[in-house]
Amino acid sequence: MTLGRTGILLIVLLKATLAFGQGNGKLQLHFVDVGQGDGAVLISPRGEVVLFDHGVLNGCGLVLSYLERLALTRIDYLISSHYHADHIGCTEEVLRQFPLVKEAFDRGGAYSSATFNRYVAAVDSHRTTATANGTLTLDATSADPVQITFVALNGDGLTTQDENSLSLASVVRYGQFTAEISGDLTGTVVGAAVDVETQVGPRVGPLDVYKVHHHCSKYSTNDNWLLATTPTVAIVSAGNGNSYGHPAPDCLTRLHTANAKTYWTEFGSGAAEPDPAFDMVAGDILIETLADPVVQTFTVSYTGGLSDTYRVRGQIPVVPGADGPAHDEPREQVERRRAVQLPAAADDELGRVAHPALIRTGRLKSAIQWIANVWAHRRLA
Repeated sequence: MTLGRTGILLIVLLKATLAFGQGNGKLQLHFVDVGQGDGAVLISPRGEVVLFDHGVLNGCGLVLSYLERLALTRIDYLISSHYHADHIGCTEEVLRQFPLVKEAFDRGGAYSSATFNRYVAAVDSHRTTATANGTLTLDATSADPVQITFVALNGDGLTTQDENSLSLASVVRYGQFTAEISGDLTGTVVGAAVDVETQVGPRVGPLDVYKVHHHCSKYSTNDNWLLATTPTVAIVSAGNGNSYGHPAPDCLTRLHTANAKTYWTEFGSGAAEPDPAFDMVAGDILIETLADPVVQTFTVSYTGGLSDTYRVRGQIPVVPGADGPAHDEPREQVERRRAVQLPAAADDELGRVAHPALIRTGRLKSAIQWIANVWAHRRLA
């Protein structure tokens, strides 16, 4: 039996599809509703898969069912922020069903718990201690690779035995888009904990997406961190009815003051009511972005088929309605930017106000009108 040209073409396309994995040409960040814990999946445009933490001990069905829905067949890299059971509680279960292909990065060292011992046994020879400023590159041959940089671990030089303070901090960069995922990193000196956020924040810089440290506890997300990172979107991973008071009112107030739009995986403990101006209880959350040097945006999709779109922070601020290119911007880029009608800022201060505003699909406002509304709101406030 011989294959015709159509059959050969189908085989080639099938192989290409398998090589591409679950990539869709965009960077995908999936923040999974795992209850009172953390679990996030990164899928690169070409289909490399990175799992950041992976759910709560004895509650692994949530993360497993989500990974199944993604139709994944393997995990390329595992990044574990620290060794608490609400972050590494499902290692064995996940890797049994979705084999780990490459490294499992963590902070090194040891921890006294049965969950940690199961984690070490599950990752086996894949276990690799991350190094400060070490970078993992995905889609390495692409013109727009994804880079994950380990900006801090083990207290960032501060002396502490607090497991949260020892969290491995990771920054994801793709095109002009930047996100940060760092487990339970601490921003308060209390008990054995130390303030890692204040010294790490300036090295991280402005963020499009911030996975809020420590489930938005009152000990995380301090003012210095927010001043340095000014996140557009903040993801809060907390479980209904938790006994920790997550998300904490203090943490949310600081995020609101910084003008961050927050998305919660669940309602949480009930210690804080969502503010409709800032907060959305969203369930599973998907963030997608396509690298574009001119008009890069990112979209947040969540429960109910809803989505919000934001402009990426790394874009060069431009004056709305200006006749000529801003900052020597090529004329064709100006026309392309105008065509998509994205709001733009005249300066960085105004940009920090305008940037977090929702640009809902199909309901775009002109930049000039939008900024007029912002200033009107400021005067009323």
